[in-house]
Amino acid sequence: MAVRAVSVGHWLKASSASKVRGASIYYSLGGQVLEATKLNLGEFDQWHRQAVMTARLNEKRELVFGVPGWKSVWMGAGEEKAVFLVIDSHNRAFALEVLAKASYLEGRLTEGHYFDDMVVPGLINTRWDSSSLFGHIFSGEVKAREFIYGDTLAGPGLKAQPARPANFFKRAVGRFCKGWRRSVVALRYEKLRNTYKDAHEANVVVELLPLSNPENKKHYFFPTLSLEDDGKLHLRYFRLTPIDVRLH
Repeated sequence: MAVRAVSVGHWLKASSASKVRGASIYYSLGGQVLEATKLNLGEFDQWHRQAVMTARLNEKRELVFGVPGWKSVWMGAGEEKAVFLVIDSHNRAFALEVLAKASYLEGRLTEGHYFDDMVVPGLINTRWDSSSLFGHIFSGEVKAREFIYGDTLAGPGLKAQPARPANFFKRAVGRFCKGWRRSVVALRYEKLRNTYKDAHEANVVVELLPLSNPENKKHYFFPTLSLEDDGKLHLRYFRLTPIDVRLH
């Protein structure tokens, strides 16, 4: 069905940013590497809800909004949802899960926080690929949650390599540290597989945290170097976080 983006009234303003700065993340969009700040718990407000309610998919399957300055990056899709990184006009980032109709199996982020559940008119009965006879048909229900920054155990997903080429030394250090992190979290991963239904390498993330750790998340005691989208090595704490699993 045709969807017309609606504007948000000018009287509706964003809440002020938290005094505690959220974690910095890097992402690629349109061939550029950009930096955003993770939205803190408590910062998702009525302004965000109103903006999310204007969401729709365009002909390129991009999630767009009827609010200036908002943008999104597709992070991936599974059997029950598609997930987007959403950046508001104040450069604060969160994840938006767009749920499939009649196939949502309650796969959840189990060690993080959700902001809100909504039903977006522009996504009701929208087919993920309008040219396909099969595939996702979205129900319109979405879940806004914190964005988990890092790579799944299966690999970087859409990021085949850093968006900005790094030199040989940085690539070598990045590969070594990534392999080392995998070995450190191996035992924890086996525990997750015994705890949650359908836990696998594609829905468990080695989450990267800044040394300031503004969200006070539990992590392994020692930090590691990580080669990220900006092509630089960053020193991060890390932890293993299931992002789309169900309890046994």
